[in-house]
Amino acid sequence: MRWLADLPIGSKLTLLATGASAIALLVSSVAFIVDDRATFDEATVRRVSGEAAIVAANSATAIVFRDPEAAQATLAALAAERDVTAAALYTIDGTIFATYPPGGGATDPARAPVPPSDGWAGHAFEDGKLIVRRRVIFEGAPVGALVIRYDLGERWERLRRYLATVAAVSLAALLVALLSGRLVGRAISAPILDLAGTARAVSERGDFSVRALPRGRDEVGVLVATFNEMLDGLQRRDAELRRIQAELEQRVEERTGLLREAEDANRLKDQFLATLSHELRTPLNAIVGWTTLLMQGNLQPDAAARAVTVIDRNARAQTKLIEDVLDVSRIVSGKLRLNVHALDLTAVVKAAAESVSHAATAKRIRMKLLLEAGMGPVSGDFDRLQQVVWNLLSNAIKFTPAGGTVSVRVEEGDSNVSVVVRDDGAGIAPEFLPHVFERFRQADASTTRAYGGLGLGLAIVRHLVELHGGTARADSEGPGRGSTFTVALPLLTDVPTLPAPGPRGGSAADAPDLHGLYVLVVDDEVDGRSFVEIALAGHGAEVKGVGSADDAMAALVGRVPDAIVCDIEMPGRDGLDLIREIRSLPAARGRIPATALTAHVRPEDRVRSLVAGFQAHLGKPVDPLELAVVVAGLTRAAGVITRP
Repeated sequence: MRWLADLPIGSKLTLLATGASAIALLVSSVAFIVDDRATFDEATVRRVSGEAAIVAANSATAIVFRDPEAAQATLAALAAERDVTAAALYTIDGTIFATYPPGGGATDPARAPVPPSDGWAGHAFEDGKLIVRRRVIFEGAPVGALVIRYDLGERWERLRRYLATVAAVSLAALLVALLSGRLVGRAISAPILDLAGTARAVSERGDFSVRALPRGRDEVGVLVATFNEMLDGLQRRDAELRRIQAELEQRVEERTGLLREAEDANRLKDQFLATLSHELRTPLNAIVGWTTLLMQGNLQPDAAARAVTVIDRNARAQTKLIEDVLDVSRIVSGKLRLNVHALDLTAVVKAAAESVSHAATAKRIRMKLLLEAGMGPVSGDFDRLQQVVWNLLSNAIKFTPAGGTVSVRVEEGDSNVSVVVRDDGAGIAPEFLPHVFERFRQADASTTRAYGGLGLGLAIVRHLVELHGGTARADSEGPGRGSTFTVALPLLTDVPTLPAPGPRGGSAADAPDLHGLYVLVVDDEVDGRSFVEIALAGHGAEVKGVGSADDAMAALVGRVPDAIVCDIEMPGRDGLDLIREIRSLPAARGRIPATALTAHVRPEDRVRSLVAGFQAHLGKPVDPLELAVVVAGLTRAAGVITRP
């Protein structure tokens, strides 16, 4: 070391400074390269892992629904990364589902046999390549795996570039070591420390919005800018992942809601079918039971009379149940038609109150009608509005204990007329009140319920009122405190009340006299045909019954009937074919008045009957008096009979 001792102090300082600077630069450069490589590897792993997470999330649905084309399209998005050389999607059992590029060779690392599903996580560096493995999760459960192979050739290119940079900086540092050693050290170390601090903050907090401070346009500045650009990309991918996650969570929530609604609807359907079965079987049991006793012939006269009354009451109850179901079907399908007139609601209320008066009397319930004369008219269908009031009154009577009170009030407002039905009966629980007008809803649907019914009456009320442009509202202070139902209909201003059609039906005093008439009844069902024969004969008509269209045509060869009552659905040829053939006959036989009597009661069924040639269309079950009135009307219109 003698040569060192002989050098001037300045040279020694220069040499010392230069050597120290060179060593410091060498050490710092090595540290920088090592740190940069680690940072690059970490960033690359994070970036590729982020891309793998996005692809795996977007491929889950394709794997679950076995859609390789959708999976292949998702993998095709990796083409944006030029260093991604291969990728593959596997099902949970390790079977290859899709590859990138499509149809990649089986020797591709991404297509190699895979370990069990618990090994699908993490990354590895193999032969200068980065292999990233990612589970594919669908609704919290693994359904497959994704493997991506990423080429790390850029890492070696960066290393070569950094070595050239270090050599250039070292040469400059030897020339200005004494003057700029500290500045160079600070210029190099500060950005690296800042970059490391930024990387640490991102790693610890997972906040990709943090950025390293820009340091100019030199190599360190490029490194910082590149690092910041990398963070920009990661931030975008993180935002995209969060968006996808939010969408998936929203879809899961929506599907959960739909599933819950479907389950509720299915439960209500099952509950309704069980209730319908019970409500139909109950009156049927009474009908069959009392009919059997009558057929045995062992009943005393008073018991036989009671049997007839019970059978009639239960048959009408069963008819009402069926009509309610049909009304709901017509309402839901939009096929319910209204016969609208200007009418006075007080007349509707009186008719409905009269029809339920016997039920109220039987339970010793006081009926209060608070009606005022001179109420403004409303536009509506008399029968349907009577059905609305009847349903409300029947409900009130059913849920009011013996000795209670049911009141009906009609009041006129500024723009509407309201019918208010109030009772002091069972009341409605607050949690059930919002659902009281829904179909198939019952406050108590258990087998121990105190009140029967299908839960359709109030739903029909609401729909009928809405068809009239009105509103229906229910109020109750709670169980045991009674209920109030209010129906409000729009008021017709400056329109006189027209004579409205009254309720259908009639009394024995209005019974027509059919003496002198010869009626042909066509029905393949013996019991139904016998009923019509006896009903018309009871009004004085001469009746002949046949069981088919062919028999009816044979009967027309002889005596020409004054009227025909014909069923529609019959074996061989139906009633529509029969009436068409009759209308094609010459002279009087082709003009015989005819009415259809059928269980097909939809509006389109009525239209088909009238178009085919019938003058009237009656639905089963039919009231005997109504049937006689229709036959009398048809014959009177044809000039056959003139008596009322």
